[in-house]
Amino acid sequence: MDYSRHTAVPRPHDLVWIEPDALGEHIAPWALARVAAGQPVVVRRARRDAGRGLPVGVRGAHRGQREAARLETGRWQALRTPESLAADGAWIEHPRAAAVAAIGAAAGAACLLNAGGWCWGVTGAVGFELATGEPVCHADSDLDVLIRAPERVPRAEARRLARALEALSAPCDAQIETPAGGVALADWAGAAKRVLVKSDAGPFLCADPWSESGSADADRRPSSVAESPSG
Repeated sequence: MDYSRHTAVPRPHDLVWIEPDALGEHIAPWALARVAAGQPVVVRRARRDAGRGLPVGVRGAHRGQREAARLETGRWQALRTPESLAADGAWIEHPRAAAVAAIGAAAGAACLLNAGGWCWGVTGAVGFELATGEPVCHADSDLDVLIRAPERVPRAEARRLARALEALSAPCDAQIETPAGGVALADWAGAAKRVLVKSDAGPFLCADPWSESGSADADRRPSSVAESPSG
């Protein structure tokens, strides 16, 4: 398998390959078995307090199997970023591209997003299957897409992109990665004055995730999803 080496700190949605003993204690046996079998963990959103390690999640063989864990600092071997999966275009010759709509839809998403000059990647079940070869996608899977947007995306432009992605052969759940955290493209394309931002500190409502005063206009909510096994 072609692992992409990465020297920076892993970000949410990155897939990281580790040794089982790097997850520490109190981890479900099935999760340890998955890691021991060579499956990566997914970097998730949660506080990165000093000494607590990198927040990751273990994806099981079944939909209901998700395990939140902490990876000891520096205890990762290699990773794949969502962008590297998109750049590889692994869906083009994927044996299940014709049978699983979400995998096949990646080709259409690539045409739209590459033509628009977006910095984007594939996450979720499709990203995991493309990176590992394990058939985790099913007939009802969405295509999860991450769009890196360090600069503000005009809401009118977000609406155009959202409408274009709706025409894909499978539902596309696109998330914009802003300086404040992740925002659903559908939310930013909508009419609400404030949108839900998923950050390492927990979810909150914000009028403009790109604003330097974002914390001033934010409505902080309890961090109920901060320890979620997914990003």
